[in-house]
Amino acid sequence: MKKIVSLLLTLVMVLGLVPAMADEADVLAITEEEITLTYATKGEDLDLTYALIDNFNEKYPNITVEVLELDPTNLSTALGNLAAEKKLPDVFWVDSVTDAVANEWALRLDDYFAADPDAAKIGSGIMKLMQIGGRRYSVPAQSRPKIMVVNKTLFETYNVELPEYDWDFDEFVAVAEAVAHPENYHFGYGHLFGHTYIMPSYGWDGESYAFGEDWLKIEELAVDWTNRKVSESMTSEEKQNVFGDGGAWAFNEGYAATQIHSFGYDAEGFMDGTRAAATGSEYLIYPVPTVQGYVLDDMIFACVNRATQYPNEAWLLAKWMTWGKEATMFRDTWFNENEVVQNSMPMIDDEEVKANAIEMADDALKMFFTYCGPSIPDPGSHAPNMVWCNVDWWFSNLQTKFANGELVPADYQATLVEKYNKNRDDWFNSCSDFATATDLDITTTDAE
Repeated sequence: MKKIVSLLLTLVMVLGLVPAMADEADVLAITEEEITLTYATKGEDLDLTYALIDNFNEKYPNITVEVLELDPTNLSTALGNLAAEKKLPDVFWVDSVTDAVANEWALRLDDYFAADPDAAKIGSGIMKLMQIGGRRYSVPAQSRPKIMVVNKTLFETYNVELPEYDWDFDEFVAVAEAVAHPENYHFGYGHLFGHTYIMPSYGWDGESYAFGEDWLKIEELAVDWTNRKVSESMTSEEKQNVFGDGGAWAFNEGYAATQIHSFGYDAEGFMDGTRAAATGSEYLIYPVPTVQGYVLDDMIFACVNRATQYPNEAWLLAKWMTWGKEATMFRDTWFNENEVVQNSMPMIDDEEVKANAIEMADDALKMFFTYCGPSIPDPGSHAPNMVWCNVDWWFSNLQTKFANGELVPADYQATLVEKYNKNRDDWFNSCSDFATATDLDITTTDAE
């Protein structure tokens, strides 16, 4: 079964891909007058932010930048309050780009991407996943690729050779299965294995929730690993008996060989010896092996205020403070000099920038930076109505139902495609920027 979107929505998508182009000189022209721009991040270090602004002002001394210090844990509410007072920053990081578009906060940036030659260097995976209906309203602000934490000690326990850092997905599967010894409560992978840690959720491809072959491959593997106990599948009683804690996770106790990890959740503990001391295991940081050629990235994005008086200058500021070459190299050097451990990969394809990132990386992350593939952002910020897809996926306990045989991934694929793309279409139907797509006529037809 294949989802066929109505001709009307298709036309909206096509028109979105071919915007009315402004003259290049118009969108890149910068005023020489004295102006002020306001800027807000999602919790980036303030000293770093001001250092970047100082760097920016060396080249553009006529542009004063005022930083609004917003609570990153309550960013959407803070931005909403500012918008209500007509004080939304000229450039602002966001939790959700789709929300910013729906609220009519975000300026459409297609003309700037087309006119600025530097934008052509932004990674192709990023460009693909940060579109909404073929349009772009955001810039990549901060990269945070997922990491694979490897328990070296457990590999040694079972005489399994450590993989190379440029491993692929099939090699990951092979070594995880080789290390697994569930009779000893030793697992090849820790908890919560599934496609949402390996690839864009629900197969989102920039246009639809595809639930394609890669999604099916990973979900079927997750079922198999659960049933064969390659990945952790301990009961609370077993955890209580083995770890003395019914809520413990095997990987955190040193009982699993691999675990995909978001860097912000105590990644440093696996690097600075804290976890090693607690578990008696030695840990290494690897890139996450991919099935699509991209590494899933918990990327943060920034928007330009639709009502800004200075859109050209705001584009320039956004570029200078986030994805641009100057910002990326300055940020990596600042992290190094200030001993801030981070895993922010360059968001542009540039050999000098990549070399600098590797050089400035923490020693425990040198191999990660060297071999980590290009990023593809987690689509939650750009995929319309993903919040409702998440609610359905997690609160319906779909992975549990797959694992116990109540549902079969291959048999449920078409249902998920229809249900989740209806969420997408409902969003387009309600968003004023896509007001011409109000009569969505969604049909399904058999496809070979």
